[in-house]
Amino acid sequence: MNFYDVHYNSTHVMGTTGGNTEDMIESLQLTEQGRINPAVMVTHIGGLDAAADTTLNLPKIPGGKKLIYTHLSMPLTALTDLRKAGETQQDDRLIALADIVDAHKGLWSPEAEEYLLQNFITEE
Repeated sequence: MNFYDVHYNSTHVMGTTGGNTEDMIESLQLTEQGRINPAVMVTHIGGLDAAADTTLNLPKIPGGKKLIYTHLSMPLTALTDLRKAGETQQDDRLIALADIVDAHKGLWSPEAEEYLLQNFITEE
């Protein structure tokens, strides 16, 4: 691969996980049918300030997907650790978020995301 071209000639480089369009269509159909739930993949959430460290240490962090909200400031936190983090930091928002996650059988959900986006605003 010519990285000179990538940098100086704006050559676009694209990778793949090995899936194709048919795989994506099938996964969407299975989700729609309720046969799979992609929410089980999300195990951690964090803000932009956690992105670099998370990326550098990804092989060392257990679990599945790490969901980074680029407009928030928040340390990477496992969904299973939200309550403990809330108690340690005396942050009722994290405890409320843990309650929402618990209500969804420990999974990230649209309700949890909505709460996060409404209550974890990064100050300008």
